[in-house]
Amino acid sequence: MNTIKFITDKVPQTELLAQLAEEATELAHAAMKLRRTYDTTNPTPVTHSEALEALKEEIADVRLLLVVLGYNQYSLEIGRTMRAKLERWVQRLKEV
Repeated sequence: MNTIKFITDKVPQTELLAQLAEEATELAHAAMKLRRTYDTTNPTPVTHSEALEALKEEIADVRLLLVVLGYNQYSLEIGRTMRAKLERWVQRLKEV
């Protein structure tokens, strides 16, 4: 049985999108928590290693939802967009 089809047959697209938004928010929070482990400006009781593991878990959650939602089928298009954004980022850094 195709596990992704099983999920998409049971969970409506609207709920999958809501779950993606929730996981993306958790990813943002994990990134902010990890950032706090780099200095003592705003200390956290979480260790760097714990924060990094939490970030990796949230990355996996977001990537899984993107696959379930079918966005992996646009990988070439997304890759082109990513390359263009990378070039703009590098250009902005060169201009500073």
